[in-house]
Amino acid sequence: MKTFKTLSTTALLLAASGMTTTLSAQKATEAPAPTIAEPATDAVVIRVNGEDIKQSEINQMLEMGMQQMQASGQQVPAEMRSMFQQQAEENLITQKLVTAEVAKSDIVITDADIAGTLEQIKGSIPGGMTLEAALSAQGMSLEELKKNIKADMAARQLFESQTGEIEEITEEAAKAFYDSNTQQFAKPENAAASHILLSFEAGETDEAKAAKKAQLEAIRADIIAETTTFEDAAKAHSGCPSAAQGGSLGEFGKGQMVPEFETAVFSQDINAVGEVIETSFGYHIIKVTARNEGGTTSFDEVKDQITGYLKQNAQQEAVGAYIKTLRDGATIERVGAPKEAEAAPATAAAEDHTGHNH
Repeated sequence: MKTFKTLSTTALLLAASGMTTTLSAQKATEAPAPTIAEPATDAVVIRVNGEDIKQSEINQMLEMGMQQMQASGQQVPAEMRSMFQQQAEENLITQKLVTAEVAKSDIVITDADIAGTLEQIKGSIPGGMTLEAALSAQGMSLEELKKNIKADMAARQLFESQTGEIEEITEEAAKAFYDSNTQQFAKPENAAASHILLSFEAGETDEAKAAKKAQLEAIRADIIAETTTFEDAAKAHSGCPSAAQGGSLGEFGKGQMVPEFETAVFSQDINAVGEVIETSFGYHIIKVTARNEGGTTSFDEVKDQITGYLKQNAQQEAVGAYIKTLRDGATIERVGAPKEAEAAPATAAAEDHTGHNH
Protein backbone atom coordinates (compact mmCIF):
# COMPACT_ATOMS: atom_id res chain seq x y z
CA MET A 1 0.00 0.00 0.00
CA LYS A 2 1.27 3.45 -0.84
CA THR A 3 2.24 5.64 2.12
CA PHE A 4 1.03 9.22 2.06
CA LYS A 5 3.21 11.57 4.09
CA THR A 6 2.48 15.15 5.04
CA LEU A 7 4.91 17.61 3.53
CA SER A 8 7.16 19.69 5.78
CA THR A 9 6.85 23.45 5.52
CA THR A 10 9.90 23.73 3.30
CA ALA A 11 8.74 20.92 1.04
CA LEU A 12 5.30 22.52 0.85
CA LEU A 13 6.81 25.84 -0.18
CA LEU A 14 9.07 24.39 -2.85
CA ALA A 15 6.57 21.89 -4.22
CA ALA A 16 3.90 24.57 -4.46
CA SER A 17 6.35 26.74 -6.36
CA GLY A 18 6.79 24.03 -8.97
CA MET A 19 10.51 23.93 -8.27
CA THR A 20 11.21 20.52 -6.83
CA THR A 21 12.93 17.79 -8.80
CA THR A 22 12.79 14.13 -7.79
CA LEU A 23 15.68 11.85 -8.48
CA SER A 24 15.32 8.10 -8.16
CA ALA A 25 17.30 7.00 -5.13
CA GLN A 26 20.78 5.84 -6.02
CA LYS A 27 23.28 4.45 -3.57
CA ALA A 28 26.34 6.65 -3.17
CA THR A 29 29.27 5.38 -5.19
CA GLU A 30 32.95 5.81 -4.55
CA ALA A 31 33.07 8.74 -6.98
CA PRO A 32 33.09 11.99 -4.96
CA ALA A 33 30.13 14.34 -5.24
CA PRO A 34 30.82 17.33 -7.49
CA THR A 35 32.00 20.37 -5.58
CA ILE A 36 30.84 23.91 -6.20
CA ALA A 37 33.57 26.39 -7.08
CA GLU A 38 33.09 29.88 -5.65
CA PRO A 39 32.78 32.51 -8.35
CA ALA A 40 35.70 34.87 -8.95
CA THR A 41 33.47 37.81 -8.02
CA ASP A 42 30.36 37.98 -5.88
CA ALA A 43 28.31 39.08 -8.85
CA VAL A 44 24.63 39.97 -8.66
CA VAL A 45 22.75 37.53 -10.90
CA ILE A 46 19.08 38.35 -10.22
CA ARG A 47 17.16 41.25 -8.66
CA VAL A 48 13.77 40.61 -7.10
CA ASN A 49 11.88 43.86 -6.46
CA GLY A 50 15.26 45.54 -6.07
CA GLU A 51 16.65 42.83 -3.75
CA ASP A 52 19.89 41.26 -4.99
CA ILE A 53 20.52 37.53 -5.39
CA LYS A 54 24.26 36.95 -5.72
CA GLN A 55 26.10 34.12 -7.38
CA SER A 56 27.51 33.03 -4.04
CA GLU A 57 23.98 32.62 -2.63
CA ILE A 58 23.01 30.43 -5.57
CA ASN A 59 26.16 28.34 -5.15
CA GLN A 60 25.57 28.01 -1.41
CA MET A 61 22.00 26.76 -1.88
CA LEU A 62 23.11 24.38 -4.63
CA GLU A 63 25.98 23.02 -2.53
CA MET A 64 23.78 22.53 0.52
CA GLY A 65 21.17 20.68 -1.52
CA MET A 66 23.76 18.40 -3.07
CA GLN A 67 25.37 17.69 0.31
CA GLN A 68 21.97 16.76 1.75
CA MET A 69 21.27 14.44 -1.18
CA GLN A 70 24.67 12.79 -0.81
CA ALA A 71 24.05 12.30 2.93
CA SER A 72 20.80 10.49 2.09
CA GLY A 73 22.57 8.17 -0.36
CA GLN A 74 21.72 10.01 -3.59
CA GLN A 75 24.01 11.39 -6.26
CA VAL A 76 23.33 14.21 -8.71
CA PRO A 77 24.53 13.25 -12.21
CA ALA A 78 26.84 15.85 -13.70
CA GLU A 79 24.51 16.34 -16.67
CA MET A 80 21.73 17.45 -14.30
CA ARG A 81 23.84 20.12 -12.63
CA SER A 82 22.57 23.03 -14.73
CA MET A 83 18.97 22.04 -13.96
CA PHE A 84 19.70 22.05 -10.23
CA GLN A 85 21.44 25.41 -10.65
CA GLN A 86 18.25 26.84 -12.17
CA GLN A 87 16.18 25.25 -9.41
CA ALA A 88 18.36 26.93 -6.78
CA GLU A 89 17.79 30.30 -8.50
CA GLU A 90 14.02 29.78 -8.59
CA ASN A 91 13.98 28.75 -4.93
CA LEU A 92 15.87 31.91 -3.97
CA ILE A 93 13.46 34.10 -5.95
CA THR A 94 10.50 32.59 -4.10
CA GLN A 95 12.36 32.86 -0.80
CA LYS A 96 12.94 36.60 -1.37
CA LEU A 97 9.27 37.19 -2.18
CA VAL A 98 7.99 35.22 0.82
CA THR A 99 10.49 36.86 3.20
CA ALA A 100 9.37 40.31 2.02
CA GLU A 101 5.71 39.42 2.62
CA VAL A 102 6.51 38.08 6.09
CA ALA A 103 8.34 41.34 6.90
CA LYS A 104 5.23 43.34 5.94
CA SER A 105 3.00 41.19 8.15
CA ASP A 106 2.60 41.06 11.92
CA ILE A 107 3.93 37.49 12.15
CA VAL A 108 6.18 36.90 15.17
CA ILE A 109 8.09 33.66 15.77
CA THR A 110 9.41 33.41 19.33
CA ASP A 111 12.46 31.60 20.67
CA ALA A 112 10.04 29.26 22.46
CA ASP A 113 8.41 28.39 19.12
CA ILE A 114 11.80 27.54 17.63
CA ALA A 115 12.82 25.53 20.72
CA GLY A 116 9.63 23.47 20.47
CA THR A 117 10.34 22.57 16.86
CA LEU A 118 13.94 21.75 17.72
CA GLU A 119 12.72 19.25 20.31
CA GLN A 120 10.49 17.62 17.70
CA ILE A 121 13.47 17.34 15.34
CA LYS A 122 15.63 15.81 18.08
CA GLY A 123 12.92 13.24 18.72
CA SER A 124 12.98 12.15 15.08
CA ILE A 125 16.76 11.59 14.90
CA PRO A 126 17.74 7.89 14.74
CA GLY A 127 18.96 6.36 17.99
CA GLY A 128 22.66 6.74 18.64
CA MET A 129 22.94 9.94 16.59
CA THR A 130 23.06 13.42 18.10
CA LEU A 131 21.52 16.54 16.58
CA GLU A 132 25.02 17.92 16.03
CA ALA A 133 26.07 14.79 14.10
CA ALA A 134 22.90 14.89 12.00
CA LEU A 135 23.50 18.56 11.18
CA SER A 136 27.12 17.90 10.30
CA ALA A 137 26.04 15.18 7.87
CA GLN A 138 23.74 17.72 6.21
CA GLY A 139 26.43 20.43 6.09
CA MET A 140 24.43 22.71 8.38
CA SER A 141 25.10 24.52 11.67
CA LEU A 142 22.67 24.78 14.60
CA GLU A 143 22.25 28.51 13.97
CA GLU A 144 21.41 27.85 10.32
CA LEU A 145 18.84 25.28 11.40
CA LYS A 146 17.23 27.75 13.82
CA LYS A 147 17.15 30.38 11.11
CA ASN A 148 15.49 27.92 8.72
CA ILE A 149 12.96 26.88 11.37
CA LYS A 150 12.04 30.52 11.98
CA ALA A 151 11.65 31.17 8.25
CA ASP A 152 9.61 28.00 7.75
CA MET A 153 7.27 28.75 10.64
CA ALA A 154 6.77 32.32 9.47
CA ALA A 155 6.13 31.14 5.90
CA ARG A 156 3.53 28.64 7.10
CA GLN A 157 1.72 31.33 9.09
CA LEU A 158 1.80 33.61 6.05
CA PHE A 159 0.39 30.90 3.80
CA GLU A 160 -2.37 30.09 6.28
CA SER A 161 -3.34 33.75 6.53
CA GLN A 162 -3.39 34.25 2.76
CA THR A 163 -4.85 31.04 1.39
CA GLY A 164 -7.88 30.87 3.68
CA GLU A 165 -9.44 27.77 5.13
CA ILE A 166 -8.96 24.59 3.13
CA GLU A 167 -12.30 22.95 2.51
CA GLU A 168 -12.87 19.87 4.63
CA ILE A 169 -12.15 16.64 2.79
CA THR A 170 -15.38 14.67 2.82
CA GLU A 171 -15.64 10.93 3.22
CA GLU A 172 -17.19 10.84 -0.25
CA ALA A 173 -14.09 12.50 -1.75
CA ALA A 174 -11.81 10.09 0.09
CA LYS A 175 -13.87 7.11 -1.09
CA ALA A 176 -13.78 8.37 -4.69
CA PHE A 177 -9.97 8.54 -4.49
CA TYR A 178 -9.85 5.04 -3.01
CA ASP A 179 -12.09 3.62 -5.74
CA SER A 180 -9.97 5.26 -8.47
CA ASN A 181 -6.66 4.04 -7.04
CA THR A 182 -7.38 0.57 -5.69
CA GLN A 183 -4.06 -0.73 -7.06
CA GLN A 184 -2.26 1.46 -4.53
CA PHE A 185 -3.97 -0.37 -1.67
CA ALA A 186 -3.15 -3.89 -2.77
CA LYS A 187 -1.67 -6.16 -0.11
CA PRO A 188 0.62 -8.70 -1.80
CA GLU A 189 0.67 -12.29 -0.65
CA ASN A 190 3.42 -12.73 1.91
CA ALA A 191 4.70 -15.13 4.52
CA ALA A 192 6.95 -15.36 7.54
CA ALA A 193 9.24 -18.36 7.79
CA SER A 194 12.33 -19.82 9.41
CA HIS A 195 14.80 -22.25 7.88
CA ILE A 196 17.85 -24.33 8.59
CA LEU A 197 20.42 -24.33 5.80
CA LEU A 198 23.33 -26.67 5.21
CA SER A 199 25.24 -24.75 2.55
CA PHE A 200 26.96 -26.15 -0.52
CA GLU A 201 30.68 -25.47 -0.83
CA ALA A 202 32.43 -24.69 -4.11
CA GLY A 203 33.41 -27.90 -5.90
CA GLU A 204 31.60 -30.10 -3.38
CA THR A 205 31.17 -33.73 -4.51
CA ASP A 206 27.84 -35.51 -4.85
CA GLU A 207 28.85 -37.76 -1.93
CA ALA A 208 29.46 -34.74 0.32
CA LYS A 209 26.12 -33.25 -0.69
CA ALA A 210 24.35 -36.54 0.05
CA ALA A 211 25.95 -36.61 3.51
CA LYS A 212 24.64 -33.09 4.21
CA LYS A 213 21.16 -34.07 3.09
CA ALA A 214 21.26 -37.07 5.42
CA GLN A 215 22.45 -34.85 8.26
CA LEU A 216 19.57 -32.44 7.67
CA GLU A 217 17.08 -35.33 7.53
CA ALA A 218 18.34 -36.41 10.96
CA ILE A 219 18.00 -32.86 12.31
CA ARG A 220 14.43 -32.72 10.99
CA ALA A 221 13.64 -36.04 12.67
CA ASP A 222 14.91 -34.72 16.01
CA ILE A 223 12.72 -31.61 15.69
CA ILE A 224 9.63 -33.68 14.87
CA ALA A 225 10.42 -36.01 17.78
CA GLU A 226 10.70 -32.89 19.96
CA THR A 227 14.16 -33.79 21.23
CA THR A 228 15.16 -30.28 20.11
CA THR A 229 13.35 -27.19 18.92
CA PHE A 230 13.55 -25.79 15.41
CA GLU A 231 15.10 -22.59 16.80
CA ASP A 232 17.81 -24.40 18.79
CA ALA A 233 18.62 -26.63 15.82
CA ALA A 234 18.95 -23.58 13.58
CA LYS A 235 21.33 -21.89 16.01
CA ALA A 236 23.42 -25.05 16.24
CA HIS A 237 23.54 -26.14 12.61
CA SER A 238 22.34 -23.54 10.07
CA GLY A 239 24.86 -21.95 7.75
CA CYS A 240 22.67 -18.89 7.19
CA PRO A 241 23.17 -15.63 9.15
CA SER A 242 19.54 -16.08 10.26
CA ALA A 243 20.81 -18.82 12.60
CA ALA A 244 21.37 -16.15 15.25
CA GLN A 245 17.61 -15.49 15.20
CA GLY A 246 16.70 -19.17 15.40
CA GLY A 247 16.51 -19.35 11.61
CA SER A 248 13.90 -16.59 11.29
CA LEU A 249 13.86 -14.84 7.91
CA GLY A 250 11.08 -12.46 8.93
CA GLU A 251 8.31 -11.55 6.54
CA PHE A 252 8.72 -11.55 2.76
CA GLY A 253 6.60 -11.55 -0.36
CA LYS A 254 6.51 -13.58 -3.54
CA GLY A 255 9.43 -12.99 -5.87
CA GLN A 256 11.94 -12.35 -3.07
CA MET A 257 13.21 -15.90 -2.68
CA VAL A 258 14.58 -18.46 -5.13
CA PRO A 259 11.77 -20.44 -6.84
CA GLU A 260 12.23 -23.75 -4.99
CA PHE A 261 12.20 -22.00 -1.62
CA GLU A 262 9.19 -19.85 -2.54
CA THR A 263 7.18 -22.84 -3.74
CA ALA A 264 7.73 -24.62 -0.43
CA VAL A 265 6.89 -21.57 1.69
CA PHE A 266 3.63 -20.79 -0.11
CA SER A 267 2.40 -24.40 -0.19
CA GLN A 268 3.53 -25.71 3.19
CA ASP A 269 1.24 -25.94 6.24
CA ILE A 270 1.70 -23.32 8.96
CA ASN A 271 4.10 -24.41 11.75
CA ALA A 272 4.87 -27.72 10.02
CA VAL A 273 8.51 -28.68 9.54
CA GLY A 274 8.80 -29.21 5.80
CA GLU A 275 10.65 -31.90 3.88
CA VAL A 276 14.26 -31.23 2.91
CA ILE A 277 14.44 -29.13 -0.26
CA GLU A 278 17.39 -28.24 -2.47
CA THR A 279 18.22 -24.80 -3.86
CA SER A 280 21.36 -23.32 -5.36
CA PHE A 281 22.40 -22.37 -1.81
CA GLY A 282 22.18 -25.86 -0.33
CA TYR A 283 19.67 -28.04 1.54
CA HIS A 284 16.94 -26.45 3.66
CA ILE A 285 14.18 -27.41 6.02
CA ILE A 286 11.54 -24.73 6.43
CA LYS A 287 8.96 -23.83 9.04
CA VAL A 288 6.30 -21.35 7.90
CA THR A 289 5.11 -19.32 10.88
CA ALA A 290 2.55 -17.09 9.14
CA ARG A 291 1.07 -16.52 5.72
CA ASN A 292 -1.08 -13.70 4.36
CA GLU A 293 -3.04 -14.54 1.24
CA GLY A 294 -3.03 -10.90 0.13
CA GLY A 295 -5.91 -8.81 -1.11
CA THR A 296 -6.84 -5.16 -0.86
CA THR A 297 -6.68 -2.94 2.21
CA SER A 298 -10.20 -1.86 3.13
CA PHE A 299 -11.31 1.75 2.79
CA ASP A 300 -11.93 2.02 6.54
CA GLU A 301 -8.29 1.07 7.23
CA VAL A 302 -6.91 3.87 5.05
CA LYS A 303 -9.67 6.50 5.19
CA ASP A 304 -7.77 8.81 7.55
CA GLN A 305 -4.56 8.40 5.58
CA ILE A 306 -6.30 9.32 2.31
CA THR A 307 -8.02 12.30 3.91
CA GLY A 308 -4.66 13.64 5.10
CA TYR A 309 -3.14 13.11 1.67
CA LEU A 310 -5.97 14.96 -0.11
CA LYS A 311 -5.79 17.81 2.39
CA GLN A 312 -2.04 18.06 1.80
CA ASN A 313 -2.65 18.32 -1.95
CA ALA A 314 -5.28 21.03 -1.43
CA GLN A 315 -2.88 22.99 0.79
CA GLN A 316 -0.13 22.65 -1.79
CA GLU A 317 -2.39 23.94 -4.56
CA ALA A 318 -3.53 26.91 -2.45
CA VAL A 319 0.04 27.85 -1.56
CA GLY A 320 1.09 27.46 -5.20
CA ALA A 321 -1.66 29.83 -6.31
CA TYR A 322 -0.63 32.39 -3.68
CA ILE A 323 3.05 32.21 -4.66
CA LYS A 324 2.06 32.66 -8.30
CA THR A 325 0.33 35.93 -7.41
CA LEU A 326 3.53 37.10 -5.68
CA ARG A 327 5.64 36.22 -8.70
CA ASP A 328 3.18 37.73 -11.17
CA GLY A 329 3.28 41.02 -9.28
CA ALA A 330 7.05 41.08 -8.85
CA THR A 331 9.80 42.70 -10.88
CA ILE A 332 12.36 39.96 -11.44
CA GLU A 333 15.41 41.13 -13.34
CA ARG A 334 18.07 38.84 -14.80
CA VAL A 335 21.26 40.86 -14.35
CA GLY A 336 23.75 38.37 -15.77
CA ALA A 337 24.09 34.75 -16.79
CA PRO A 338 24.91 32.51 -13.78
CA LYS A 339 28.51 31.36 -13.73
CA GLU A 340 27.75 27.64 -13.42
CA ALA A 341 24.96 27.52 -16.00
CA GLU A 342 26.01 29.93 -18.77
CA ALA A 343 25.71 27.25 -21.45
CA ALA A 344 22.38 25.93 -20.20
CA PRO A 345 19.28 27.12 -22.06
CA ALA A 346 16.51 28.61 -19.95
CA THR A 347 13.77 26.10 -19.26
CA ALA A 348 10.15 26.75 -20.05
CA ALA A 349 9.34 26.27 -16.37
CA ALA A 350 11.82 28.96 -15.40
CA GLU A 351 10.38 31.35 -17.98
CA ASP A 352 6.87 30.73 -16.68
CA HIS A 353 7.93 31.81 -13.18
CA THR A 354 10.02 34.84 -14.08
CA GLY A 355 7.39 37.51 -13.58
CA HIS A 356 8.20 40.93 -15.10
CA ASN A 357 11.61 40.60 -16.77
CA HIS A 358 13.72 43.53 -17.87
